[in-house]
Amino acid sequence: MALILYITFNTKELFWQDSVSIDKFSRKGDQMFFGPKVRNKFFTHLILTLCFTLLITIAFLGINAIPTYAASKIDLASSSVIAHIAAGSSPSVVWISTTYETQKSPLSVFGAMGDNSTPAQGLGSGFFFDDKGFILTNAHVVSGAKTIEVLLKGQKNPFPATLVGIDQDLDVAIIKIDPPQKMPCLKLGDSDKAQTGDWVVAIGNPYGLDHTVTLGIISAKGRPIVAGEGGNGQVYDDMLQTDAAINPGNSGGPLLNLDGEVIGINAAVSASGQGLGFAIPINKVKDILDELKTKGKVSHPWIGVALIDLKNVRADVRSYLGITKTDGVLLQSVVNGSPAAEAGLRQYDVILEIDHHAVDDSQELVDGIRHHKVGDKVNLLILRKGDLIKVEVTLDEKPQ
Repeated sequence: MALILYITFNTKELFWQDSVSIDKFSRKGDQMFFGPKVRNKFFTHLILTLCFTLLITIAFLGINAIPTYAASKIDLASSSVIAHIAAGSSPSVVWISTTYETQKSPLSVFGAMGDNSTPAQGLGSGFFFDDKGFILTNAHVVSGAKTIEVLLKGQKNPFPATLVGIDQDLDVAIIKIDPPQKMPCLKLGDSDKAQTGDWVVAIGNPYGLDHTVTLGIISAKGRPIVAGEGGNGQVYDDMLQTDAAINPGNSGGPLLNLDGEVIGINAAVSASGQGLGFAIPINKVKDILDELKTKGKVSHPWIGVALIDLKNVRADVRSYLGITKTDGVLLQSVVNGSPAAEAGLRQYDVILEIDHHAVDDSQELVDGIRHHKVGDKVNLLILRKGDLIKVEVTLDEKPQ
């Protein structure tokens, strides 16, 4: 349209301005031809018109070529994608309730009569990953439980469940019910493909509010966290961080991508912060799933030491120990009877290498051990009172 208007306007302007100058035209037979001046001006206007049109076209195409993720991906504001995920996934999510050995009742401090003990109870979430009744959840949801019961969506009577397998290191457990029919199960996705900023959906039973759905994003990947207090805390590495609301009772529930696939198992929430939830990447779970399902446990290699990064040791302590380096791992303690003790490792030794690869921090040492199997031998280079010593350690199975 712009091209037509521009040519029409300029052509009219051209003939109006030049129609009075008869010398600008010449005749040949019965045809009228433009003279040289008119031809030059006409072609000039034509070229300008084409250039103008080309610029407008490029600008128009350029604007439309800009990626608009709301249109090309999923517009969360105007679509019902979250509602579809919730409706399709919720029947696969279960409510897990547990009871534990009795403990002293709080009423006993008032001298109450009768039985001074009351059963401890727990609450968590889980989801079917197998239509035969197998459920994934967190180890801390069912660990040590005397009884486990599973309540399905829309039902009032729970199913008794049995513990199939548990892995405290990854905080994963499998429980099973005997359903009268095939159960709806969730597809396990690929957590490696998930990116920081991707939308995620969490489903669980926080504070007993069954099948609560929350929305957020992946805030970060590869987060290490410490669960527990003091020196007894368990370190979990490579966690997914999300701001989707996760509260007590959400543990064991699925973290889903927008395809409705499980990319994580919700495991922890920061008590001191808001919007700080953590989930176990599902690819780590898939690596041990068959072993956990068939053997009931996962065999992890272990040397039996407590570690601290040298860079986190105060300079005066390093000086007292005669250590000038900051790269490496200090042995805070060595477990009696462990592979490390059998190999002659001592408290305050510094591990510098494993299998000829430099060890800058404790995570690198842990990763180096995890790449081996129980029974493998690893070669360590240690620093002890200024001397470099090579030590061979035979890995044993880590106690549960």
